[in-house]
This record gives sequence, structure tokens and C-alpha cells, in this order.
Amino acid sequence: MIQTNKTQEDFILLPDPERIVNGLRDTGYNFDTAIADIVDNSISANATTVNIHIEMDPNQNVRVYIADDGEGMDLDGLKNAMKYGSKAREEANSLGKFGLGLKTASTAFGRCLSLLSRNNSDNTLRKVQWDLDYIAAQGQWLLQFPEIDVDEEDFFENTAQGGPGTLVIWDKIDRLLKDYKTEANAKKALNRTLDKLRFHLSMVFQRYLDINDTRASNIRIVVNDVEILPWDPFCRKEEKTELLQEQVVPVEMPDGSKPTFYIAAYIIPKKGEYSSREAEVSARGSNDFQGIYVYRENRLIHFGDWFGLMKNEPHFSLLRLDFSFDYQLDEILSVDIKKSRILLIGELASFIEKFLGSPRREAEKRYRDKETKLIDKTSKEVHKPSNQAIDASAKNIVNAKFKIVGEDKAEVTNPQGTFTKTIVINDQVDPKQARVIAVPSIESNALWAPAIVNQQQAVYINESHPFYKKVYGPYLQQNVVVQGLDYILWALAEAESSTCNAATIENYEDMRYTVSRNLKKLVENLPDPEIVDPEE
Repeated sequence: MIQTNKTQEDFILLPDPERIVNGLRDTGYNFDTAIADIVDNSISANATTVNIHIEMDPNQNVRVYIADDGEGMDLDGLKNAMKYGSKAREEANSLGKFGLGLKTASTAFGRCLSLLSRNNSDNTLRKVQWDLDYIAAQGQWLLQFPEIDVDEEDFFENTAQGGPGTLVIWDKIDRLLKDYKTEANAKKALNRTLDKLRFHLSMVFQRYLDINDTRASNIRIVVNDVEILPWDPFCRKEEKTELLQEQVVPVEMPDGSKPTFYIAAYIIPKKGEYSSREAEVSARGSNDFQGIYVYRENRLIHFGDWFGLMKNEPHFSLLRLDFSFDYQLDEILSVDIKKSRILLIGELASFIEKFLGSPRREAEKRYRDKETKLIDKTSKEVHKPSNQAIDASAKNIVNAKFKIVGEDKAEVTNPQGTFTKTIVINDQVDPKQARVIAVPSIESNALWAPAIVNQQQAVYINESHPFYKKVYGPYLQQNVVVQGLDYILWALAEAESSTCNAATIENYEDMRYTVSRNLKKLVENLPDPEIVDPEE
């Protein structure tokens, strides 16, 4: 018979406070997402202004203030807000979700979190505090009620203006900046942190910051006296931006309800198509900003990738997808504590992958058009050093002589004998560029082909072959690399002309086409280069 301990009464087994508060410091926040999580609470409290100030003293001690003019809290509200796993807000669409954000976001960077607040019910400003060192020393969940400093009250009133509001303070910050030898270097690092934070907030809360956007309530955010302006990833104010397709999609839930999500695909302008240089820089049209922009309750929670549905490549740098949903889809999308990711699985992932089909092809087509133009533009001069070097050495290398006998036929004399061969012939080329010539295409998509140019041994190189784009492409402005590749292909062309005969011509051609096909397959998984306009 199995023995049981049924006679034992249920026992309240509390977690160790020090282990818990320190463990929850490592939930994966970065500084930007942590600050944004605090701003979420301000928006949920119906604030119209959020004032953020980050300061550093001469000893490189950093302090963070985040004040708002929201509804504020009384004593019970403060206690609930500081509780790990606080009670859920009455509004189901609140940006807050698990009742952990205030605490985990704050203590991810500092060991002391203070919360000051005042509401309209009793008009009393109160302060509560979690100090992780105090909790560890006492071994208990002891919430403190310290005095309010003058500078804290001043900062609070500067935002609340005599009305309700809340102030969050981070102290004992030990995870933001590394130790710097000089105060000047520390300030530079802090300024970089502030710049990065400003952009993050402008992106995450774009729909709240844009007074012309009716999808979300308006809010004003200020970081160290700089007001944050909205950043639209879809560049919808630009004339050349295209909305390729959009759709409102119902989702059948287990309870029978059918909430919807919105999905739209945008192609942003190419370089040179923006209304101004400032707009072009602001668009950030690089690999890092392509992908699916996921909005929960009009707040950006994820961006910069395709959730594994396709790879980030330059070909898709102009394509951005808007995926917007509300709280009703939280469970099915597995929204995490930091509200920084979702899971796209099953039918939803299949739907989005199918939805991306046409926009993906259009983005790829536009990029390839741009890529082809840039390659052609760059190639005009890039092979010049190779031409000069090969021309200087060719007389000591070439073992074949040519006699033109037709439009595309030449009589070839080499150590194997004399025979007639079909070959590319061109007498209209600049003598300085007559050894290595990049052309838009070659028959059967071969990478290279022997040629006779101005009566001399030359090689044509196929700009549209994937090897040229992916291997030459990143180095088109690095002469040594390009020359090395040019030498190989010219040498192969010369070797073919010098060693083939009437019986082996087709074998050499088959070899060339086979090598070209194999190279195409081999470079498939190489990243697509982002080709830079040499004039930029």
C-alpha cells in the first residue's frame, strides 16, 4: 500500500524574497524596453504628458525619473502597484498585462525603485519604495515609506502641475553604463543611450505621439527636455510609398468570439525617391528595419525580422508589414511579460506567409532593378585596373592566335592545331577596357565566356550571374579583390582558347556551363550584399 501524508495540513510556503527579487532582475529587458514599459503604465493611467529625465553626478551615479500627469493613486493603489503580480486593471485593453512590468523593468537596471503618486480623492502625495538591499538584509518583503525629497517633489509638480500624477524613480543603478575612466567618456555614453532611447520611444509610441493618428489616444513624451516626435516605419507621408495590399482578418477563438487583426504590406521609397534628404535618412531603409512591425493596442511590441518566414536580406529592405491586433488575441499570440514578442504559429503563420507572397516578389523585383543599375554603374570603372594589368602581361601568357572569319567565328591557332570556333567577337571597345568586360548577360547564364575583343584574347563576365552579385558585389570598390577574381576568369578563358581543339570545343563549353551552374547553387545561401552607390 502506498503511504501518504494526508494528515499534514496545507502549509504556506513563501519564496525567499532576496532570491526572487534578484532573479526577476534577469527577465531580459534592455534599457529602451524597460523605459517603454513604464510609459505603458502612464498611458494606461490616461496621462497626456510623460516627462523622463536621466541624470548623472560626477561620481557617475545615474538616476532616472519618469513622471506623468495621469490619474495617480491613493495608498492602496500604490501598494497594489508595487506588488509583484498586482491586480489586473479593470480595462481589458490596458497596455499593462501581468502586473510585473513596473517592478521587473525598474529593477533590471537599479536596485532601488521608488513610486510617488497623488490622485484627486485625497490630494496627498505619497512615496513607497522597494530597496533590494533592504529586502535582502531583512529577509522579508518590506515595502518602505521614506520621506519625499525636495527635488523629487519639484520634478513631480513640474509634470503634474498641482493635479494628479505619478513619479517613478530608479536609484542604485548598476546595470546601465560600464565604469568609465573619465566623466567626459561617461557623459558621451549616456548621451548615446539617450539618443537611442528617444528613437525607440518615437517608434514604439508613434501612434500615440502623432496627433493626426486617430487609432490611439494622444500623449506627449519628453526625454531630458527634448520632445519626442513620431517615427512612421511605413513612410506614409512620402508620395513614393506604396500600400501594396491590406486586409482585416477575423480569428475564430475557442469561446466562439471572432476578434480581428489588421495586416498591410508597404513598399517604402528607394534611395533618391524621398521628398527630402532628411526624410530619406529618417526612413532607415536598411536590413535592420525591414520585417513585420507588430502592434498590440497600437503600441509597437516587435520589429526588424520576419519571424522565420523568410530571411532578412537587402532584397527585402524596402518591404515592411503592419500587423496590428488588440488584447483579445494575447493568449493565442503568446504575448510575453515585456510585451516585446509574439509567437506566429500554425494557421496564422501560414496565412502571413501566403500574404507575403506578392509583396515579397514586388520588393525583390524593385531591389534587383536597383541592384542591376548600381552594378552596371559601378562596373564601368571597377575592372579598369585588371584590364591594365592583364594587357601588360598578356603577350607573355597568350598561346592562341585568332583570325576573324565571320560575324561570330574565328580561326584559332594554338599548340593543338588550327580550327574554326564560334566565339564572341567585338571590335568596338575602348582599348583600355578590352581584356575584362562585364556584360548584362551571357548565353545559358554562364558566369564567363571567352571573347575576342579588338583582335585580342578577352573574357566576358556575366553581371546577372549570382556569383557576380554575391561574390563580386560586396567588393566592387576594392580593387585587389576584384582584380584577383578577374585574373581567374580571364585565365580560364585564355586556357580554353589555348588548349582546346576541334574535337574538344563542346567539352570546354559544357565544362564552363557546368561550373557556372555549380557556382550558382553554391552561392545560394550566401547573404545578398548591400551594394553601395559609389557616388554616395
